[in-house]
Amino acid sequence: MAQKGPPLQKLVALKRQRAEQHLLSVQQELTALKTDLQRLEADLASLNGEAGGIESHILSYEHGYAQRQTFAIQACRAKIAEKETEFSAAREALKRAFDSEDRLRREGGRP
Repeated sequence: MAQKGPPLQKLVALKRQRAEQHLLSVQQELTALKTDLQRLEADLASLNGEAGGIESHILSYEHGYAQRQTFAIQACRAKIAEKETEFSAAREALKRAFDSEDRLRREGGRP
């Protein structure tokens, strides 16, 4: 009798592979967001008055640069919080996939 689909072990391996790829993708997005946050915070810290003097402070205030930077930092932090939640969920999915593989391996060794 012909088999109608891939064996269960192959399906579980594909599930694990998909979970690994998703985890890596989320991890890369999280790293990029953290890098952006550091850049935004550094840009805001540069308004400290060390570089351009009072004229640059007045211009940045008049044009709302500091407020835009603050809002951008808050938005970036919110995105990071979302990605960290997504990262935790992806990690749990990968753990479940590894557990499924282990259980199949253990049960496959039994007579």
